[in-house]
Amino acid sequence: MKKSIFTLVFMALMSHVTAQTLQFELDGNVYYDGEAIECTNDEYGYGEYIQHMQIRNLTSGSVNVFIEMEYVEPLDGVMNTFCWGSCFGPDVMVSPTALEIAANSLNTDELSFHALYPEDVFGVDIVRYYAYTEDNPDQRISIIVKFRKSGEGVAEIMHPVAMGQAYPNPATTTVNFDYSGEGALSAVVYNLMGQEVMRQELNASNGQLSLSVVDFQEGIYFCTMMVNGRAMTTQKFVVKK
Repeated sequence: MKKSIFTLVFMALMSHVTAQTLQFELDGNVYYDGEAIECTNDEYGYGEYIQHMQIRNLTSGSVNVFIEMEYVEPLDGVMNTFCWGSCFGPDVMVSPTALEIAANSLNTDELSFHALYPEDVFGVDIVRYYAYTEDNPDQRISIIVKFRKSGEGVAEIMHPVAMGQAYPNPATTTVNFDYSGEGALSAVVYNLMGQEVMRQELNASNGQLSLSVVDFQEGIYFCTMMVNGRAMTTQKFVVKK
């Protein structure tokens, strides 16, 4: 009898310890803690691979949830970001704020994981994403996303592009980049939230790209060189007022 009571108590304690507050889901499919999922979804056709995801609150009360990004096997040249309500730049590893999920419900705010591949980069980029509540950050769940861009069927003729580092950096009024490339060239600037703030077409195949940052807020930005609508290379710069 003593052994049976001990076993029951032990099982109850283990059940309490391992009870999960959150659960990753997508379209009714449940993903268990630490499970890996492969993403081959180039959603817009220009090298941005996106894995959408949902989180279920398994408790009877509302919870506030943070998302955290961790590189497992990053692929050189690939820029990783995530969206949790808002979209963040590649330097943001933890969502700045926690978002509420109602009791026994799925999140209503956008949750997606992103990998932006330059045109000439192929292979697997592996990133782990955590979810945890504001009240209990040590009890977290994770999912591993294996972004995969295959080189199969890609034309052999590439459009090389070179882009120098930003100068001056930090910039106050204007930031410059030396560049050269083939094809239809354009430069796109993103803020740290991953939002596009400027786009400029380039008429020459080489030269100096000068961008006015007078109206930019102070912070970190990313300038991506596009060739025929595809991201090729990115440089980071800082704006200070």
